[in-house]
Amino acid sequence: MTRYTSRPTGGQSNPGASRRAVLKAGLGTFSVISLGSFARHVSAAGTKTFKARLGHGQATNQPVHLASVKFAELVKERSQGRLDVGVFPSSQLGTMVELAEAVRMGTVEMYNAGNGFIETFSPRIGLVNLPGIMRDLDHAYKVMYQFALKEVYEKVLLPVGIRPLGFVSNDFRHITNNRRPIKTLADLKGLKLRVPNSKTFIDTVTAMGASPVPIDWTEVFGALQQGVVDGQENPFVQIFTAKFYEVQKHLALTYHMWDVYVLLLNEKFFQSLDPDLQKIVVEAGKEASDYGWKEMGKMNAELLEKLQGLGMSVTTVDRQEVQNAIKPVWSTWMARVGPEGQNLIQRVVEIK
Repeated sequence: MTRYTSRPTGGQSNPGASRRAVLKAGLGTFSVISLGSFARHVSAAGTKTFKARLGHGQATNQPVHLASVKFAELVKERSQGRLDVGVFPSSQLGTMVELAEAVRMGTVEMYNAGNGFIETFSPRIGLVNLPGIMRDLDHAYKVMYQFALKEVYEKVLLPVGIRPLGFVSNDFRHITNNRRPIKTLADLKGLKLRVPNSKTFIDTVTAMGASPVPIDWTEVFGALQQGVVDGQENPFVQIFTAKFYEVQKHLALTYHMWDVYVLLLNEKFFQSLDPDLQKIVVEAGKEASDYGWKEMGKMNAELLEKLQGLGMSVTTVDRQEVQNAIKPVWSTWMARVGPEGQNLIQRVVEIK
């Protein structure tokens, strides 16, 4: 894929250079070496201690970063310093796809992952991104913890060496572009929209009438700025914190899909921890993720007004028109998952 010049985020003057510096030189103990030599250390007093890195792709003002920092604080405090987690935002440890593979291999211990970037492990993970399947945030929270944690994420990820710990809502996604206002889905015809490299996202944007172009998150601002794509689709928080309003004039409220971040941990690293540390990690993962979920809700409540104040023109596409267009994506997803797909959808829909 051609790499585009991306806009600095989270105070990084050059995220790519920063990431390379971390990977090449390291930051003290946070150098990229083998899991065993990095993760475990026995102090002079005989106490076994552990270090880990937690990477993600978002800026430091994002709720997913706040949740990551909260997790690091909780485990350090509750373990009395026996487990020390360093947090690396803004793709310092790799692109979204690279981090998913790094956590699987154990070269990075933890990753707060956008759901679309881990769908490559199994189409089953695309269930929660199915357009229109989540009625609201309360429904989404119940689905994730009452059903999806065990029946989707653990079933798919534990066999490949990854343990899911918690979820941070990324809220509902909307469409921006720099060519024209979107009042009906017909206005999307001919527009090239950036999407994550996820079949579910690609199918959804196609169903709405636009042309999807998979581009990694680190390259989106540059692709918009240079006109490689006309627009993109994301929740308010990404549109605001990535400053897409600087290169996108029009925002269309479509609510076409709910999205989520998943806190992931390398399973080999988890099993290397003492039992009491394992308990601390599991509890802190849920608590920190809940904190991030609440912070996302607070931020989103104010962002639409802020985006309008920054010059974005806002239109609303009829929700029923959107639902009618995207519903066939459920069938294409079921075809990829197989016979169990319909039952999985039904179980999500039935959660009250």
